[in-house]
Amino acid sequence: MRLCFDEFELDETNARLTREGRPVPVPPKAFAVLCTLARQPGQLITKNALLDAVWGHQHISESVLKTVISELRAALSDDARQPRYIETASRRGYRFIGSTRPEQAPPAGAAERAQPALSPAIFADRPRSQSLIGRQIALERLHRAWADALEGRRKIFWVTGEAGVGKTTLIEGFSAENGTTTACDLIGRCLSQWPNRTNGSRPG
Repeated sequence: MRLCFDEFELDETNARLTREGRPVPVPPKAFAVLCTLARQPGQLITKNALLDAVWGHQHISESVLKTVISELRAALSDDARQPRYIETASRRGYRFIGSTRPEQAPPAGAAERAQPALSPAIFADRPRSQSLIGRQIALERLHRAWADALEGRRKIFWVTGEAGVGKTTLIEGFSAENGTTTACDLIGRCLSQWPNRTNGSRPG
């Protein structure tokens, strides 16, 4: 998602919020809340829905969400009493009320200069993942890196983000789209809070 509202530009792919072209520091959770709200402008997002989307079914109190909303408002210079961007629905949740506009198009030819064009043959027979809403830019970058690797140019591609933002879904969708390609998928999981079976303690 890439969205402009007033003097702000929100670029979810690059985890970046700018104001008149200058970066605005936003804590990771506050940025994730902003993205969740901005995906559905004008619509009420309940507190439980925000907690699930950003913290991923963890036991987080509403007070934590309230603190993050305050951080977000501070970054946007938004007043809770006369909001321009984040409106509170008492005891229910929040909604994004910023006046949005399409992002400005880059200068002609800029995209072509920034990265080489992909051969249409690479995508010709590729099935498309219908569930990856709002992830097409990241998905295309993965396929571009994969195309380079197939041509002998080694690539390392990092997919990062907060818990619950959809990293696993993105990778699984990418793997499904390349199901007909000769490849080997190695998938593992790291559970930092898994208890030690020998003494019941948790890793520090």
